[in-house]
This record gives sequence, C-alpha cells and structure tokens, in this order.
Amino acid sequence: MQGTYDDAWSPRSSDYSCISGSSSRGYADDELDDGMSQASSVEHDVGSATGSESGRNSPSPSVYSYHSSVDGNMMLRDIHGRTFNNTSEHYMLPADIAEHSRLDLQHEMLKRKRGGLFYAPKAVRKALAAREGPQPCILDVGSGSGSWVIDMGRSFPHVEVVGLDLAPANLTSTPPPNCRFECDDANLGLLHYKGCFDVVNASCITQGITNYRKFMDEVVEILRPGGVFLTVAGDMQIHDENHNMLPLINEGEPGFTYTLRLVHAIRDAMRARGPGVDAIPKIYDWVQEQGSVWESIGQKIIYIPIGPWEDEMSEKDKYISELMRQDFLHMIQSVRPMLLSYGWFNETVDKWSAGAQEEIKTLRNKYYIRWFFTWSVKPGRTE
Repeated sequence: MQGTYDDAWSPRSSDYSCISGSSSRGYADDELDDGMSQASSVEHDVGSATGSESGRNSPSPSVYSYHSSVDGNMMLRDIHGRTFNNTSEHYMLPADIAEHSRLDLQHEMLKRKRGGLFYAPKAVRKALAAREGPQPCILDVGSGSGSWVIDMGRSFPHVEVVGLDLAPANLTSTPPPNCRFECDDANLGLLHYKGCFDVVNASCITQGITNYRKFMDEVVEILRPGGVFLTVAGDMQIHDENHNMLPLINEGEPGFTYTLRLVHAIRDAMRARGPGVDAIPKIYDWVQEQGSVWESIGQKIIYIPIGPWEDEMSEKDKYISELMRQDFLHMIQSVRPMLLSYGWFNETVDKWSAGAQEEIKTLRNKYYIRWFFTWSVKPGRTE
C-alpha cells in the first residue's frame, strides 16, 4: 500500500515543510451530536459503540524529498530488524512502512467507531470556520502515517493542517496543498507555536510523552481563543467480556493466556522508558484539574472487542472489531524490538507472540480494548 523511503515525499525539518501524500481517503464527519459536557459531567459509551499563516509562521512550504541513503543515519535507526526514530528513546514503536500501515488500520477503525474524524464536531467546526485574519490551523502531534492529517486537509480545504512526528511518514502521493509535515520532538516543548492553532490533536501518543500533564499546559498556550484540544488513547490493558481489567496470570495458573502475558510484558517495557503508558486513564482528570482554561470539556469511553465475538453484532461493528483484531495482530510484531531491548529472550518473545496470535486469530478469548476520547474547548473565541 505504501512505497519505500526512497520514493516517498517526507519532511526533513521545520525549515523544509513537506508536502506529502497518503492513501487514505477524505472523510467528512457525520452529523453527530456535539457530545460536549461541562466539567461536572462526563459521557461514557460502554460496550458499543491548514496557506497564509502557518503554525510556525514559516515561509511558504517547500517540498523536500527524503532519501534513506542520504538521511537515514541521521533520522532513523535499525533496532532488531525494524526501523525506528533516531530522536527519542521514550517512543519505542517502529517508524517503518509496516508500522505506518498498522496505524492506517487503526485510523480507519477509530474513524468508523466515532462516525467521523473527531468528537465534539460543533466545537471543532466552529474553531475551523473560515474568517478574516489568520488562516485556521490544525496541529496533529504524533501524526504517524499521516492519515488523520490528510483526511482533515481534504475535509477542511481552507485550513492548514500540520503533522508533527519524530520520524517521516511513509507516504506515496502528494496530499492537498494545505497539509504539511514537520519532524520534531514534542517533549522539547511546543511554545514556539504559541497562539498558532485552532485545533490540536493528540492520538495514541502518551507512551512517547515524558510529562503529559506539562504537555497539556503547553497545548493550552498554543491554542487560539476558542481552540479545541482532542485526545485519543487506547489503554494498554486487556478487559474481559464484562469490562473487568484482567491482572497478570502466570503460565500454569488457571486463566493464563499468552495474549494477557504479552500485554503485561509490553506495559512493563513501556513503563521502563517513561511514565506515559500510565497517563492514559488520567487525561480527563488532568483536563478537569486545569480548570477555567477550558470553557467546556468531555470524555467518551468505548470498549472495542478484539475480533467479532459478540452476539448479534451489526455489520458495522463486525468490521470495526475485525479492524481491532488486525491492529492487535500487527502490534504484536511491532512491539518485538521493544521487548527484546527490555531484556526478554528471543525464544520467550517468540513463544508469547505465537501463542497470542493463535488465540486472537481463533477468537479463543472474549477480550476488549478500552479507548478514551477527550475534548476540551478554550473560551473567548474572537469572531
């Protein structure tokens, strides 16, 4: 689906704002209820479910062709046979074609489950409405494969959309002219973007953020009045058919599964690189803690089955659960280098991985993954 590094259009730095491409199609949001709630209430859906001024005020975007033979040693590195960013030790998932294809799968799954590209559609559309003055701008922190950036650029052609990531995306065609990509580490700070964006999106990046609470305070600063902060996070935990979180069960004990053992090993390996994996269920509490910087906030919690094992599922839910299963199966391969780097033996990782893959493919266990979606809206939109 995606090309090699040598034939991909990708970014080098903020001085070389890349015009890149993606295979994802445009996808305008369905007419959803706004779904926002005040800080005192939270909505849970359980069991079903950018032109003129750029973000960095940089010159007109230029096209930079990324070639692995020239820049690979600087931006990327090989770890146990997979390609990773060469900037941060905290984010330990690959940055290669296989991983970005997995992220495309995940993007499609989340899009289908939400019924669009984001929750709080009224607030987002208001923030991005065409107006006199600075061009509306979106920042996608941890843009990965670039799918969300491309879809937003197609859905809002008058808006500039900036994708920020540790490594170049593997893209195959030129995207809309309102999209560009930059390579940077959000942990180094975002305040050079102060007051530049109307929407900031942070999807599945907690593992790579060293201080998520500080990151959230910086998001407040880079958002314009009336701006919207969107987060998505998949909890790195397994839940049973009653939505109960499952503890580690050792091999030989009743209830042991390779899937459960592997997930707990992944959590340990992630936690060894930083506290981000434990931030996932805390995000909404931290949003509330930020207080009056937000005019309104909301959260939605959704459980997605790993595979179509539920009774009487709709065709849509079957498709979403199958995407979740494929996402999980691909993730098993993506985390292998991290587990090996953590210290597990090859034979152990291979045994757990093969066992988990067989369990997931045959739907042996009735498992859910829990997903958290939050949105926060700044007051004081200038009309």
